[in-house]
Amino acid sequence: MSTTSRLATVSALLIAYVAANCDPGWRYLPSTQSCYKLIDDQLPWSVAEIRCLYQGGHHVSIASYEENQFVHETARHQEVWLGAAFFGSDYSYVYSDHTPFGYFEGWEFGGARPSMNRARRCIKINDRGDWFQSCCKKLAATVCKKAATPAWGNSNDLRA
Repeated sequence: MSTTSRLATVSALLIAYVAANCDPGWRYLPSTQSCYKLIDDQLPWSVAEIRCLYQGGHHVSIASYEENQFVHETARHQEVWLGAAFFGSDYSYVYSDHTPFGYFEGWEFGGARPSMNRARRCIKINDRGDWFQSCCKKLAATVCKKAATPAWGNSNDLRA
């Protein structure tokens, strides 16, 4: 088998593996082992979260610069909801998928987390990939995130 044939075979297997991890229309990010999908409809934060739940996911939570860039590209560089918001009198951000908030933060202009603003309880990603506070009732597209399905099935199925 030639080097070109081997490369084509490996590439085909890799594509099949990646495609098998996510449902059609979803994109896979290996570093998070998660699938992402743009919901292009302009919706308030709560309605967008329900749309993600209906598809088996949540608003996106972001834990790294790489993931932030991937979400920004998935959103086609448009403004989208992030899964973080604060509720009630607790001035702490929480992600809708219950992952811890704060491993990575990408606020506008490379700045620190802004002061909490009761009128702007939710977070969006702008067209440059930076985060900013927004009123949760404003409209935006969203990126949903869910765990990838193992491509090779249950590891208990593997037999020597």
